[in-house]
Amino acid sequence: MKNYLLTSILLLPFCFTAAQTNDITEGRKEKDPFYLQVFIGVNKSANENLPWSEMSRYPWAMGMFTAVGQEMTDLWGWRAALRYNHNKSRNVPACENPATWGWDNLGLFGDATFDVSDALAKKPHKLNMKAFAGLGAAYTWGYDDVPLSYVNPFERSKMLLLGVRLGLNASLKLSDNVRLGAELSHSFYGDKFNGVTFSAPYDSRSNLKVGITYLIREKKPRRVVTPQEVERVNRLRECPELPMVVPVAEQVKNRRIVGRAFLDFPVNETVIYPDYRKNPEELAKMCASVDSALFDKSVQITSISLQGFASPESSYANNTRLAKGRTDALKSYLIKKYKFDQQIFKTSYTSEDWENLRSFVADSERRKVKSDVWYDNETFVETPEAPEILVRHKDELLKVIGREMDPDAREEALKQVAGGEPYRWLLQHVYPGLRHTDYIIDYVIRQFPLEQGRRLIYTHPEALSAEEMYQVAQHYKKGSEAWYDAFVIAAKQFPDDETANLNAACASAYVKRLRDARKYLQKAGNTPEAQYVQVVIDAMEGRCNWRMENGKVVLY
Repeated sequence: MKNYLLTSILLLPFCFTAAQTNDITEGRKEKDPFYLQVFIGVNKSANENLPWSEMSRYPWAMGMFTAVGQEMTDLWGWRAALRYNHNKSRNVPACENPATWGWDNLGLFGDATFDVSDALAKKPHKLNMKAFAGLGAAYTWGYDDVPLSYVNPFERSKMLLLGVRLGLNASLKLSDNVRLGAELSHSFYGDKFNGVTFSAPYDSRSNLKVGITYLIREKKPRRVVTPQEVERVNRLRECPELPMVVPVAEQVKNRRIVGRAFLDFPVNETVIYPDYRKNPEELAKMCASVDSALFDKSVQITSISLQGFASPESSYANNTRLAKGRTDALKSYLIKKYKFDQQIFKTSYTSEDWENLRSFVADSERRKVKSDVWYDNETFVETPEAPEILVRHKDELLKVIGREMDPDAREEALKQVAGGEPYRWLLQHVYPGLRHTDYIIDYVIRQFPLEQGRRLIYTHPEALSAEEMYQVAQHYKKGSEAWYDAFVIAAKQFPDDETANLNAACASAYVKRLRDARKYLQKAGNTPEAQYVQVVIDAMEGRCNWRMENGKVVLY
């Protein structure tokens, strides 16, 4: 036992060094791939005729093992080991035979491994230390002719017994694939393993072995580096003057707001009740759109277009009445609230919104749940999740919806699909969303002086033209945050304007946000100015050979 403890004490500093070393020339904290191990060494057997305190008197023997394993994470892994040991022991009490005798055993163990080095080390390391514990079994033979004991019962037959073991394995990296290692382990087996049938409930073995671990790494495919991935040393460090362009001033600043209101009406009624069901939320949403247009007293609303829609249930004539009446009700509501002139309104209606019903059925599998109302516009698409029966009969439903026939007859045909179950679900969950009013607000905004423009660019950017935003940017120091913001806001407000995108690309390049610069440059057209900005960005990223001539970047 003293020898076992002494060996453990001697090995632990080596293992701790493996976890703490700062040698970073080779190796990194990583998962070990599939590996093979071959180790050979010495072992001692604790025969139950001897107390553990006498372990220093146990004879040395030899053994070996071969193993395969792999780390599944940076810390945890597995190993399977086939172990052979030739064990020696002796019966030392005076009444027994003092001769040394030996036997053999072959064991198979499955171990769980823990990478102590990766758990403790903060830097890459050459040395690696793993703790392990495992379960297995061993088959014993070879003590048929030896005197196990003269005074106690004993067992001579070959035996297969379960066992447990634990230990430490430390290894030094010799190359990417090869490690030189040492392993200290201790195993416990059920009684009778040494043949003696009394006293201690188990027998034990101590093993110290050295050997080689070979890591089977996957061969990495040779990576072909494209010219775009090559970062040259000759990178343009400071952005030169770039060709920003003053946007064309808008003579008349026309603006438009487009929206959709889902108002709830009692059955067959056309009167708007502001506090009914979802009406407070929907009216607030529409009024926010109007208020956004009327943020300045000088704003002139030129027209408000309202188009009302009804859902297909009930008769077509009644739905026509509802669509028209509910559109007129919304018009009256806005006139009363904002004192609008009736002349600015343009109203129309669609008696039954078959088109949006068709759109829902066609796309029902990708839509998502949002209460019992579904929406469909440029910014989001959310609906109740369609049941399986509706998805299964989608083609049949679309065929009925697409028929050129009397609307009431088409409604009846829709009710017959799959026994009417899809129709009942549509009536409950989708038809409420078909009762809506689309609105378009057109208005004209005046020109704003610079001081007002500096405030409006953050609060009401839609009120400014691209040219006004350009003038706001010029008011700030070049390269400052406010200067950069003005160009970026202009590009977002006018996403299809080539000049606004060119200026945003120039500003992004100047502050070295090159990824953003490329994004805006994609919408800046193919003008000479845009082509030159492309050259500058390539030079700043080191993607080309360049030189400076008269303050400009020139390729060569």
